[in-house]
Amino acid sequence: MDQLNRPARALRWTPIVLVGAYLAIPILCSIAFAVFPGGSFSLESYSVLGSDASLLDAAARTLTIAVLTVVVLLAVLVPAVVAVHLWAPKLRPVLEILCTLPLVVPSIALAAGVVSMLRWGASQGRGSIPNEISQTLQNPDLPLILVGTYVVLCLPFTFRSIDAGLRTIPLKAIVEGSTILGSSTWGTIWRVVLPNIRGPVQFSVFFGTALCFGEFSIAATLSQQTVPVWLFTVSNTDFRASIAVAVLLNLTTWALMLLATFAAGRLAPAPHVDEDDASVPTPRTPSRKVTAS
Repeated sequence: MDQLNRPARALRWTPIVLVGAYLAIPILCSIAFAVFPGGSFSLESYSVLGSDASLLDAAARTLTIAVLTVVVLLAVLVPAVVAVHLWAPKLRPVLEILCTLPLVVPSIALAAGVVSMLRWGASQGRGSIPNEISQTLQNPDLPLILVGTYVVLCLPFTFRSIDAGLRTIPLKAIVEGSTILGSSTWGTIWRVVLPNIRGPVQFSVFFGTALCFGEFSIAATLSQQTVPVWLFTVSNTDFRASIAVAVLLNLTTWALMLLATFAAGRLAPAPHVDEDDASVPTPRTPSRKVTAS
């Protein structure tokens, strides 16, 4: 029987092996190209990590954008999903549709719309409020326009994760109990709800960070110097160094996504059972022994 099952097991592993090879071979070839220039091992390509000030600036800017993106995303989405679950369950499909819309809009189309909005603001004349807002959003030291755009791109994935996490806990009972004990709404969300959805929250953190460090088209369209844009720029002058840094960036992004998947699965709370649906076992009546008199 074991011998009959071996071909079936091998067949099940074949797609996984093929996908793994498809993903690993380009990375391995890139590593070989970066660390074996001229056929001998050398880490000279990675010297750019400490010597190029523009890379450090781009990395610091991208990290700041990632932190702000995650903070804004959680500060907006978690209260909204909690409010829908508690007080307006009929609006949940509306919120779901709004959060899913970025999936059907190409990122380059989203970038084109953002550029049109910024140009309209700049065309209103120097000193006007739209012009000042446009200039503030495009500040190269802290491009807030990227923060807002990345929050929109993260919405479809983080909404489903947080929504699924809230469905697995008795949210209404938790909030009512916290309110009875004197906690405010925001205090309840911060001290009670968030610890119960650690998995979805950590998924949102890792996913948002990975997206900020891996997204190129919108940042390039808006002429903002993030790490992916820096890689594209430096590839014209030092292609080997750009490949070396790209390998590190890809490995970091993969690690973040694996951590996000692990957090979403490992830290997810177990599904709760409503009291009404729980079956109450019927107590047994001890049997009496009848003895002959």
